[in-house]
Amino acid sequence: MALALVGRIAGRTTAEAIQLMIEYDPQPPFDAGSLAKAPRAAKDLLKAGLNR
Repeated sequence: MALALVGRIAGRTTAEAIQLMIEYDPQPPFDAGSLAKAPRAAKDLLKAGLNR
């Protein structure tokens, strides 16, 4: 639920980056919980320190 809320407030890429950071990998609401699955934009945002 928290990731869905982040997605609504800060955007999908931010939510995916957070999901990747905490390595939450069961899928819903986003499928970005591992480096193998996360989109490039989420990886890049995480590397940048979630600063946009």
